[in-house]
Amino acid sequence: MSNKEYGNQEVQILDFEELLRFIENKLEAAGKKVGREEIMLILQAQDDFLMEKGVLEEIDEM
Repeated sequence: MSNKEYGNQEVQILDFEELLRFIENKLEAAGKKVGREEIMLILQAQDDFLMEKGVLEEIDEM
């Protein structure tokens, strides 16, 4: 995870691979086995929802 400034806004950038590993580890610790493809689908749905609600927005990298 890193912080960058875009214009006058500070933006946090998350490492997607780190997020996937974290979720896989949490599920494994809970005795659950979920495939990476399924986790990615859920995360994409979450991103789409948050973007629709205006919580997240896409930015162009410079």
